[in-house]
Amino acid sequence: MSNIKISQLSNVGNVDGSGMFVPVVDTTDTTQADSGSTKKADLEMVVNSSGYEFTGGFQAKTDLTGYVWNSSNNVSYTTADATAGNYMRFGLDRSVHEAVDTPYWSDPSPNMNFEGFGMFAGDHLPAGKTTTLIDYDFAGWSSSSMTGNQSTDTGTIALDGLSVGDLVSVRFDYNIIAQVQNTTVESGLWWATRNSSDAITFEFFLQGQTSFFGTGTVGETKLQRVTSTAYLASNEDVNAITLPVIKSDNPVLIQPLSLLVTITK
Repeated sequence: MSNIKISQLSNVGNVDGSGMFVPVVDTTDTTQADSGSTKKADLEMVVNSSGYEFTGGFQAKTDLTGYVWNSSNNVSYTTADATAGNYMRFGLDRSVHEAVDTPYWSDPSPNMNFEGFGMFAGDHLPAGKTTTLIDYDFAGWSSSSMTGNQSTDTGTIALDGLSVGDLVSVRFDYNIIAQVQNTTVESGLWWATRNSSDAITFEFFLQGQTSFFGTGTVGETKLQRVTSTAYLASNEDVNAITLPVIKSDNPVLIQPLSLLVTITK
């Protein structure tokens, strides 16, 4: 879209009844490139090239009554975890996903074939993506070198079918209960690139947010909504696996709530 000229935007806004569009110079057509003439591109196609999916299907909810957190149910990040500098990764679970991701609205009529996708049933997938953005069954974390690696974690954000140059945004919503005042918590994604044989080649923490819990916060439940971003620079990024993580310098209690995965073209 870098070849759009300001003077070429006069038809945006449905003024000729043909629908929303933006004129684009086709630089592969030399006559257009030379003359500055334009072709019409459907704006809906441009907008719909991006997409998103949502889930609350966290592995940690498996044993919860109704899959709902309460004051007596938490995931413990312990003193030992803090001392070791461990990351805690939050896996996904298909059975929890199928129980909690049922669409809650009635108008417009929702797509109820959401199993394996998320609450939006794959209706808003980005261009080029024909499979789910969220894989609830992936079980390849055992070879991860993450400090504090939980080898039995399942699930990943599924980037296959995307393209080099795409931007990945993941919003991780969770409750946190500090156990010690003056606690600093880092939240983000654990990102592991993989080669064409699905072997992990490089992995690291992609930080989204640092939160500080000072005087008066101990024992209080605080909602965190942390967005982390990653660009797909290579084919190994497109084949990467990733899940949300936290790291703390003191013990905390965590209640993972939901993930919103957005792909921008």
